[in-house]
Formats: sequence, structure tokens, C-alpha cells
Amino acid sequence: MQARKYEYRDVWMNGAIVPQEQANVPIFTQTAQRGANVYEGIRAYWNAEKQNLYIWKLDAHIKRLFQSMKIMRMTTPYTFDEYKQACIDWCRANAFREDVHFRLVVYLGDGGPNGVKMFKPGEIEFGAFITGGPRPHKEALENGKHFCVSSWRRISDDVMPPRVKAGANYQNSRLASIEARTNGYDDAIILGRDGTVAEATGSTIMIVRDGDLITSPVTGGILESITRKAVLKMFERSHNREPQERPVDRTEIYIADEVFCCGSAEEVTPIISVDRIEIGDGKPGPITRRLQGIYFEAARGMSPDYVPELTPVYA
Repeated sequence: MQARKYEYRDVWMNGAIVPQEQANVPIFTQTAQRGANVYEGIRAYWNAEKQNLYIWKLDAHIKRLFQSMKIMRMTTPYTFDEYKQACIDWCRANAFREDVHFRLVVYLGDGGPNGVKMFKPGEIEFGAFITGGPRPHKEALENGKHFCVSSWRRISDDVMPPRVKAGANYQNSRLASIEARTNGYDDAIILGRDGTVAEATGSTIMIVRDGDLITSPVTGGILESITRKAVLKMFERSHNREPQERPVDRTEIYIADEVFCCGSAEEVTPIISVDRIEIGDGKPGPITRRLQGIYFEAARGMSPDYVPELTPVYA
């Protein structure tokens, strides 16, 4: 079985745009040996009418990157504005005229031949890079996905803080995702240590019951998702109802009218079954569809209300 090939473009690495074949990280870095990095997954959307590419919520992503670095006791030679400009420069260098998904990664450098020492800030160099490429919409946005509840439990704030978007944290998600796909599902919902819903393997879980939008609180072992926050506000504004942030039981998912996941990678994707139990009538629901429409209009620069959330690349 051959590994899938991805289309990558030129890379921003430590202050310069370089061809992808030159963007190398040495094997003795802490990021290669221990997964010691933090990152942001970011979307940019092409607006054909305006002939511009818009980076969605770039400031919020870079703010969260700095929060992750603070918790992980990482330092970086670049400022907030320098990271922001780097994202714009990378998009321009690749001349994108389509929807893009990319990652801004800050990593710990060389840890020596054995890489066993737990370095403090000032004892080790840091690096950063931006890479990614075109990411067209998947059929699941229209048709929905089939999920299961994973047998793996979610990491917690006293073990490996989920609010930190660290590469190492996603080994928890990888185990759940592989289990789900091996058993014939598209993805998995991971429960917290208390048995309530935490999140999916890379996105927030939201349910709809009797017109109410419900999702787990940020203290429930989840990433403080930027898309989650945006969708909650979109729901409140469009439906004139305040969303609920509270614990969600596993069985509450089964009896929900609608379920969807949201995140920078997943955007707003319907979930039409969980553990082979149909959600509602087994089709994407009306509230999910409406929130999808609002999200994409906002992210593509088609809604005046959300223009402040956009960073134009070709200004």
C-alpha cells in the first residue's frame, strides 16, 4: 500500500521562503525526537468575485499560538506581527488562487545526539515554519460523516493540557482515529475521564436538541477552538438564542436532532450517525446547513459583519 501524496508548495522557514525540498528539520531536534512543538492549523479562502484570498481569523490563531508557547515554556525570536506577516508572505509566494489550509509551527531545536535532556527556555534554540497547500472541500461537507465513540479517553489538563495545540497531544487523537477507521467509521468522538463528551479527534462536537445548540465547556478536556467560538456566536446571532456550554452525555448524542463537528480543518461538517445509530433522520439537519452557509459566507469575505475577522492576502 502506497502512502498518499500531498501537494506542498514553497515553505516559510525561519524568516525566509524556501523550496520544499530545502525545508528540513534535523533528526536531533526535540520536535523530531519528542514531538516538541506547538502549531496552528489555519484556513484561507479564495473569493473569485473580489479576486482575493482571505485568511480566516489569523489574529486569533496567532494569539492562541503564543498562549500555547507560554504554557509549554517556549520562547520564539519572532513577534506577533512578524508571524502574521509571514503567513501573508507565504500565501503570496505561492500565488494561491484557491482555498488553502496551512500550518504555522514553532518547534524546539537540537537536543544533542541522545535528545534526552528536558531543556528550559534559553538552553535550546527554537525554529518555526509554515507549510500547507490547496485543500478543496470534501464530499462529507454535503453528505455527512459516520462517527463512533472511541474506547480511548481524552487527555486532561493535569496530564497533557488539551488547550495547548501541541503536536504531541495529537497522539491521543491518532489512536482514536485509527481505531475508528479500522472499525469502518470516518472518525471518533472521545470521552473525557468523567465519561462525558470531550471532542472529536481534531474538532469540536456540537449537538442540536429542540432548537438549542449545545457543546461541551472549555473545561471539559477540549482545545479552546477558534472555530467553535465563531460558530457559537454565529448561532446566537442568526437564531436569536443563546447556545449552551455544558457537559454532554454519550447517550445524549444518540437522541440529538442534529450533530456536527467544527474546526479549521473540518469547517462545519454534519455527523449523520454515531455508533451506527442514525442522528435524526440520518441526514444533515437544517441548523447545521444554515451554520455552514453563514460560516462560508463569513470566511470568504461575503458578509460585512465578519470583515474584521479576515486578513486579505492580495491587498
